[in-house]
Amino acid sequence: MRLGARSLKTGLAVAIALIISKLLHLTPVTMSGIAAAVATQPSVRRSLRTMFDNIQGNVIGAIIAILFVKFIGSNPFVIGLAVIIVIVIMLKMRLHPTINLTMVTVIVIMSGQPPEGDFTKYALERIILVLIGVVCATIVNIVFLPPNYENRLYYKILNQTNELLKWIRLMSQHASEHTKIKQELASFDENKLKIDNYYHWYKEERTYFKKNRFAKHRRAVIFRQMIASTNKLHDILKVFYRTEQDFHNLPEPFKDTLKKRLDGLMNYHERILLKFNGKIRDEHHEEYAKDTCQYKKKITESFIDFYDETAQTHWLNVFPLIAEIVAYSQLLEHLDMLVESFQTYHKSANKMNLVEENEE
Repeated sequence: MRLGARSLKTGLAVAIALIISKLLHLTPVTMSGIAAAVATQPSVRRSLRTMFDNIQGNVIGAIIAILFVKFIGSNPFVIGLAVIIVIVIMLKMRLHPTINLTMVTVIVIMSGQPPEGDFTKYALERIILVLIGVVCATIVNIVFLPPNYENRLYYKILNQTNELLKWIRLMSQHASEHTKIKQELASFDENKLKIDNYYHWYKEERTYFKKNRFAKHRRAVIFRQMIASTNKLHDILKVFYRTEQDFHNLPEPFKDTLKKRLDGLMNYHERILLKFNGKIRDEHHEEYAKDTCQYKKKITESFIDFYDETAQTHWLNVFPLIAEIVAYSQLLEHLDMLVESFQTYHKSANKMNLVEENEE
């Protein structure tokens, strides 16, 4: 288990919110701590949006709570009705992420018994507590260890790709354990969702300079193609898992040809990812790429040469695997072209500095 930057920032935001609330002699200070914990988001842009949404939602919730207490009362059924109305309003205004914190605000305001004095002042103090927590969470997320999803996205893709390559090589050698690969496929599905989230958060990150904005757009296109290539590798593994027995019943010369070509494509994939991070020299990679790009043609020709109608069932069952490998080859060619273009033009703006770090 690793403690990530987001966990540290959440704790720091809560601590700062509680300290400020105590210095201002506002009670209960727990409200600002809860608000800070809820408002901490995975990206700076989302933190800013959440801050404005929470301010809007909690002001509306507080107004409803004050009106209910003033004109109807504050027994449990009235509080429940107020919460229902707040939920409906938040949904209508599309403020879904603020619903939980707004409900807490309404419940605390309506269920609390203010000391002698104005109830409106008592309610306003609770709104201020919530706002302190939300603002602290946003400031901490912007100032302290702002998330760098470029690193995390690249290494998440790299790790997922390496694991997929390992299992495909084992399956092609008929060396994998059937139950274990089924478990791994479920794990790959989970990681696929995480990669999609990282990519979404990466695209959300705001860039303030035009030069950096264009460079980020170029990197986003490459990351999207990387994800597509890795997902296709995932598809190959799933098809291989379903058709493993049919594959091993095919003629040995064809199996050897397909395994060699697939292994060549997987090596090509590894080299492209390393090239993107500047770990492979271009001249060596270019020679390797020219030969590898012919693999889809050679795989198709091999299929035609060895196809045998007497074993038609095995061939038809394996055909989707061949189709996935050909599609994988096309995706790799396009990815290589994008990386080559990325590293050839605008070198200073496109300079990468990828260093693996702990996940959140």
